[in-house]
Order: sequence, then C-alpha cells, then structure tokens
Amino acid sequence: MPLGRALASLFGWGYDLLWSLTDLRYSQPRLFAAMIAGLAALLLAVPILTLTLIGADRSSVTQWKQPEWNGSDETHRPKYVAYGGLATSGAADEQLAGSAPMSVAEPHQFVHMLSDVLLDELDPSKLVHGSDGSEGGILPLDNGVVPSSGARFETAWELILPSAGIRAAVVQVGLTADGAMGSPDNPFVVGWFNRSAVPGEQGNALLGGHRDYQDRDGNIDIGVCWELDETRVGDQLIMFERSRDRYFVYDIVDKVTIRPDSEEAVKYLSQTRESVVTLITCSGDFDADTHSYAERIVVVGLLSAVATPEA
Repeated sequence: MPLGRALASLFGWGYDLLWSLTDLRYSQPRLFAAMIAGLAALLLAVPILTLTLIGADRSSVTQWKQPEWNGSDETHRPKYVAYGGLATSGAADEQLAGSAPMSVAEPHQFVHMLSDVLLDELDPSKLVHGSDGSEGGILPLDNGVVPSSGARFETAWELILPSAGIRAAVVQVGLTADGAMGSPDNPFVVGWFNRSAVPGEQGNALLGGHRDYQDRDGNIDIGVCWELDETRVGDQLIMFERSRDRYFVYDIVDKVTIRPDSEEAVKYLSQTRESVVTLITCSGDFDADTHSYAERIVVVGLLSAVATPEA
C-alpha cells in the first residue's frame, strides 16, 4: 500500500541517517559536536524568541515606566505615596514571623549630606528625652513590658525626633505572653518590634516607647516619649544607623490618638508597601487598677532621604 511504502521509506531514511551520524561521530568528532551544538541552540532559540515577541506586544499595552528624575527638574521629581496602612497578604505576614536581623541593605534612595535634607538644624541641647540604655532593665516585667536590656537586645540604631525632644537608643522587643507587641524594660529607650520591618527597608518598622513609668522601686517619672504629642505632620524623624554612619530621614505623614482595641488601630500595625516607621506611646486616662492607659498616640514617618554626616 502507498502508506506502507512511505513509512518503510521514511524508516529506511532515518536508519541511514542514524548510521551516517554514528560514522561522523568517530570520523569527524569536531564536526559532529558542532552540529549537535547548533541543533541544541536552535531548539532553545525558538521558544525564547516566541516569548520575547509575546512579551514585547503585551508590555506596550500594560507597562508604564516612571520618568527618571535628573535632580534639577522639580516638576518630575519622584513623589512618595502617603501612608495608608496598606496590609500585606498572609504570605507576607508569615515572612515576618521570625526575628528579623537589625541591619539594612542600602536602600534605593539618593544619599545626601544631612544638612541638605533637614528642615531645621539639630540642636543637641533640646534632645532631652532618652538615653543609650546603660541604665538596664528597671521596670517590672508586667503590663506588656518584656526583657530588652543587655547585649543580645542591642541594635546599631538610634532614634532622633526633634519635635518631641527624643534622642534614644533602639533595642529589640519581642512578643508578650499573650502575643502582643512588647514594650522595653528601660523607659529611656525605644523598642523596635523584631517581627516588623527593619528601618530603611520596605515595610512598617514598629517602634514603641514609654510616656512615663513606675520602676521596680516604686519611683515614678517621665519616659522617652513624654512629649510625643508635640509632634505634628510635616516634622521629621531620623533613624541613625551607627554601624554605617547613615541617617534615614522620615517625613511625619500621620499622627493620631486612638484606642488600642479600635478597628483603626489595626492599620497602624499592618505591613506596608512603603518604607515607614510607626512610633507608639500611651496617652489618655490612666486606669490605676489595670495600670494601663486608655489611648495610644501613633506617629507615622515615611522615608524621604538617606544622608551621611557632615564632612
């Protein structure tokens, strides 16, 4: 039959080709290797070229590239998106479940001299709240206070907030026994929640400090965030990383006083797409029975620049 003869002919042709290639492999190995390499390259090139053409067609419709800023044209200067408490997916939240190292990769920001990005010159004499943490843990470990003093809780960071008179070391804090963000056992430092984002990186770096305190001996005094209520939208907050001599400058974009059990409070603890820091302290009426305040002051800063000290 014609079909049978065609198949037999095709089989015979393939058989002869196979023997020819086998003979070529031994008689001219270099030519054989070049042929195999060329065939492999051809097989790879076809799907790659197809995908490239498809991608080019789609990108012309769906992709848009932000104009580059040359540093002089203020009209096209990049704008920061205002913080809105943008929650991540569950998968992203799971990535925060482990303790994050308190270090940061160089962010994609312009590096300036500090004096070029500050609205007002820093006056050390007005930074009266806070310390380097050398006092150690002086607060009783209750009402949300967790261990945070000692070498294993130290970080390379310092928080500077001129509007609230704060210059304080930043220490790591973890979870309380009931799974909430803990507060430091030293009222003169700021606690960084080590399951939140690292300052300078994408995400929400959660910070907390005491407004006032009663220590283990019953002494009552003011804490690092005593004047946080003086901070306003438009002020600047600075995170100084000593290990690299870098200042991360944040613009205050939001300030609220809320109840910690309110629905609105959730957004301020959520992860974000922007690089922000959220600083929290107590406020409102004090309940002597529960030793807790009814409200929280929340200040949110959005990263605007990275700077180096003066030369």
